[in-house]
Amino acid sequence: MLLAADGHEVFDTLILSCSDISREQAVSLAARAQSLGTNVLLLFDGNQQESLETAASIPSNGFLTLHDLTAESLEKALNGVRNGEVPIPGGLATHLLASVRRHAVAGRERNPYLTPREQQVLALLVEGLSNKQIARRLDISQHGVKRLVANVLAKLNCPNRTLAVAVAMRDGLV
Repeated sequence: MLLAADGHEVFDTLILSCSDISREQAVSLAARAQSLGTNVLLLFDGNQQESLETAASIPSNGFLTLHDLTAESLEKALNGVRNGEVPIPGGLATHLLASVRRHAVAGRERNPYLTPREQQVLALLVEGLSNKQIARRLDISQHGVKRLVANVLAKLNCPNRTLAVAVAMRDGLV
């Protein structure tokens, strides 16, 4: 336990059970505790999908399931949190990793929105044309082509034309 500047007691770790309060209340309490420099050890119901998602959405420094709660596991989790570790049950870790993988795959599968003109420029890049050649083909200025190529590179998250062409071919954008 610590003392705040105003003389009130501040605990180094709050043990928060989200089974008896709403998610919103738990988020509010956890955020308030962390704003005061207090660690949060979250106790949650277990491996049910809804419980895992709730636990993952509450700001905390560590997790422990009620099913695994013993004096020894609580002491170990509290010591871990105090030492800057993030105790986390395997079921929650698996859930979080699966969620990250789903988002990563969804992000790769989602094709970037290219304007019709940017699609034309990308197709000409795939043909190997230079900015000058693209400008002649589309009857626009080289400056306009340079801007369009920069837009295509940014939308495809590519540092250069070669990688943009490879990504376009891999993802079937042309």
